Amino acid sequence: MGTSTLYENGQIRYIPMPTPDPKDPLNLKTWRKRAALIAICFFGALALSAEVLIGGLIPVFALEYSGIDPKILNDLDISTLNPPGVVNLDPLSFLDDLGGPPLWKVSLLASLPLLTNGISSYFLVPLSISIGRRPVLLFCGILAWTGGFWAGCSKSLESHIVARCVQAIGAGAVEALIPLIVQDLVFIHQRNNAMSAIWATQGLIMIGLGSATPVIAANLGWRYLYYISASIAVVAWFALIAFVPETRWMRSKEELNGQPVSPLCSGRTRPCLNYTSYGERTLWTDLGLFQSGFEHRAAAKSMLDTLRTMFYPNVLWVVIINGVVLSIDMAAGQVLSPVLIASGWNFKTLGFAVAPFVLAAPCVWVLGGVLADKASNAIARQNGGRREPEAHLANIVFPLLCTIVGCILFGNFGDHTKQKGIPSLVGMFLIVLGSMTANTVMNVYIVESYPQWAGPVLVNVSSFRCIIGFAMSFRAITWIQQRGFLSSFSIYAGVLGFALLFLPLMYWKGKAIRQWTSGTVKSATEVERELGNYIVNKH
Repeated sequence: MGTSTLYENGQIRYIPMPTPDPKDPLNLKTWRKRAALIAICFFGALALSAEVLIGGLIPVFALEYSGIDPKILNDLDISTLNPPGVVNLDPLSFLDDLGGPPLWKVSLLASLPLLTNGISSYFLVPLSISIGRRPVLLFCGILAWTGGFWAGCSKSLESHIVARCVQAIGAGAVEALIPLIVQDLVFIHQRNNAMSAIWATQGLIMIGLGSATPVIAANLGWRYLYYISASIAVVAWFALIAFVPETRWMRSKEELNGQPVSPLCSGRTRPCLNYTSYGERTLWTDLGLFQSGFEHRAAAKSMLDTLRTMFYPNVLWVVIINGVVLSIDMAAGQVLSPVLIASGWNFKTLGFAVAPFVLAAPCVWVLGGVLADKASNAIARQNGGRREPEAHLANIVFPLLCTIVGCILFGNFGDHTKQKGIPSLVGMFLIVLGSMTANTVMNVYIVESYPQWAGPVLVNVSSFRCIIGFAMSFRAITWIQQRGFLSSFSIYAGVLGFALLFLPLMYWKGKAIRQWTSGTVKSATEVERELGNYIVNKH
C-alpha cells in the first residue's frame, strides 16, 4: 500500500530491499548509477528540447511554408507593425493572406507531438515490462534522432509534422521510462534528489540549445537545428548503450516494502552480495539485451492494471495537477515570443528568453530534491520511522502557489504594462519553477503510493498529463486573442487553484484511499492468525 518503515532504531532502512545478487540494479556502485542517470538525463534533454524549443519557431515555419525566406526576420522589426504600446498577440498574422497553410495547421508542429508523446507511453511502459527497459530505451533513442534527420530533410509541412511525431515517440521515453528506471536504481529516500537533478540538468542543457536556436534559424536555416540536435542525439544514444544497463528487476511485495527475503549480515541493513551463488556482473550484464528474459504475462497484466488504476482518486488528482501545470507552461511558452517581439526584442535575441529556465533549474534541484528529501525523511522520523507517501505532498504547496502567482503576473504584464519583456520573464520563471518541481515531486509520490503498480500509474500520469496539456494549450493563442492575457491566465490559475484545494483531503485521507484502492486490507488479527498457521505448518 506504499506505507513502509523508513527508520528503525534510528537507522535508515533500504527500500526497496536489494537482493544478494550482484546483478541486481540496486547493487550497482554509486558511480555506475550516476553515470546511468547522467546518460538518461542527456538523452532526455535532447528529446525534450526537440519537442519544446521548436514550438518557439512557429513564425519561422509560417514564413517557410508561405514561400518566404525566413531569414527576412534578421532585418524585420515586427514591433513596428503594432500600434504604439499595444501587443499584437500574433505578429505574423499577415501571413494568413499570403497563400500559405493556415496558422493552426503550422502550429501542429508544436502541439501534435505532445499528444503523440502521451499516447506512446501506453505502449512503451508495457513493452519495457515485457522485454526490458534497455531495449525500449535504445529503440526510443533511434526514433528520436531518426525523426530529427527526417524533419530536417522534409520537403512539405505534412512530412515535417509526421517526422516531429516520430521524434515525439522517442521523447515519450522521457515521460514514463525515466521515472521507472529511477525507481529501479534508487532507494526511496533518495528519489526526490535523483528526479529533481535529472529535470534540473535537463533544463540547463535545454538552455544552451534554446539560446542558440534563434541564431541558428536566422543565419543557417531551421533545418540545421534538426541536423545539429539529431547528431548530438546520436552521441547521447551511444551514451545510453555504454552506461545504462538493464534495470528491470522483478521484486516481491516484501522487498518493495523493505523486508529482506535473504538473511542479513551481522550489523548490516542490506544483504551481503553472494558471488558464489549468483556470479559476478559481466560485460553482457552491462551491455546485453533481453538477458533478464521476457515477462509477457506481466506486461499484459500491467495494461489491465493501467485501466484499473486510471480512475483511482489520488492517481486522477495527480494527473489533473500535472496536466494543468503542463498546459500553463505550454500556453505561456507559445505566447512569450510574440510578447517579446512586440515589445521591441529582435528575433536573434529571443534566445535570452531561456533566462527563466536558467534561474529555475538549480531552484528545482534544491526545492524539489534536496529539501524535499530532507522534509519527507524528517516527517518519517517524527512519525516513529514510518514513511507515508503523503509526506511528499507538503513539498508541492509552495511550487504550485508559485505557478498560480506566475499566471497572474504573466497575464497582468501581458495586458497592462508597457515594458512587457522583463516582467513577463519573471512570471515565466515562477511558472517554470512550479511546473518542474511539481512534476518531479508528484512522480515520486505516485510511484511510492503504488510500488507494485509503478509502471501502470506512471503510464496514466505521463499519458494523461500530455493529453490534458494538449487539450488546454492547443488553442491558447486564439483564446488569449479573444479574452486577453489576464483573463485567460486567470482561468488557468483558477483551475489549478481548485485542484490544489483537494490537497488536504489527499494528505489526511491518502492512506485510506490507498488501502481502499489496493484491495481488502487485512486486520492485525487476521495477519496474526495467518502467521500462526504458517509457523505450525512450517514445523
